[in-house]
Amino acid sequence: MYDFGPFKFESKQDFFDKAIRFWNPDKTRFWQKAGIDLVIGKREGYFLYDMSGRRLIDLHLNGGTYNLGHRNPELVETLKSALDYFDIGNHWFPSVARTALAESLVDVSPGMKYAVFAPGGAEAVDIAIKSARYATKRRKIVSIIKGYHGHSGLAVATGDDRFTKIFLSDQPEMFIQVPFNDIDAMEQALQGEDVAALIMETIPATYGFPMPKDGYLSACKALCEKHGAMYIADEVQTGLMRTGSMWGWQAYGVQPDIMVTAKGLSGGLYPISATLVNDRAGGWLNEDGAAHISTTGGAELGCVVAHKVIEMLQ
Repeated sequence: MYDFGPFKFESKQDFFDKAIRFWNPDKTRFWQKAGIDLVIGKREGYFLYDMSGRRLIDLHLNGGTYNLGHRNPELVETLKSALDYFDIGNHWFPSVARTALAESLVDVSPGMKYAVFAPGGAEAVDIAIKSARYATKRRKIVSIIKGYHGHSGLAVATGDDRFTKIFLSDQPEMFIQVPFNDIDAMEQALQGEDVAALIMETIPATYGFPMPKDGYLSACKALCEKHGAMYIADEVQTGLMRTGSMWGWQAYGVQPDIMVTAKGLSGGLYPISATLVNDRAGGWLNEDGAAHISTTGGAELGCVVAHKVIEMLQ
């Protein structure tokens, strides 16, 4: 018997059978066929324990979600204390937790003016694209071949067609992809002056972490300025000190118009993400602050944890 408090399974195979029956058949079978029978049980610091008791070093960290380790004691205590006062909150009204986190994020993000919150990185990318379209009054978005920006409505269209065609979400006429490190292809994509934004991970993580060539990112930014497009830096996997700077774009001397952070912002404890925008990209917040609504975006418990994460990284 495997006892996880409210969850109990007769055996590991009992668990796998139920995962196939009730959760995700393909993903469960994929790992079984690969000979990997990992079921994460206890987790602590940078170690994972399989439900069978094996201890493993977590080198994956879920794309940076566990930058500060699993169940970091300071963050766990922060969340526990927050539960004495906060809950998800009400997105319609000004919030002390959201405002404090927004101020903290803007303070560590030169050039940014406002922070807009979401539950995860994909929705934060959606907000980034919406903001760029609002500011430029254009629709087209340029991204990198094999780049990754999440799986929600707009975000998924910027990525690999494996994730768009299955749901009939591919929009090749509006979402253009070019090879990474190919500045000529980037110029060709932007020169029509009908592109709202270029969105790019500072270092494309899911693509295998190819490093940008010297001057590539600054050249992309210059092309955006030349052709009237906005530059969106996806910092979900390169931000929060993972490159040695608070944000990866700082290490390369590039100033985005919009940036996205998620994963590690949550401390691995409470889902939260943020889209940071400059004055122009955030103009819609002065026109109609309810233009984008998310009930759990910027949940106050998550804001308290994220505020502590930023404090710990400074």
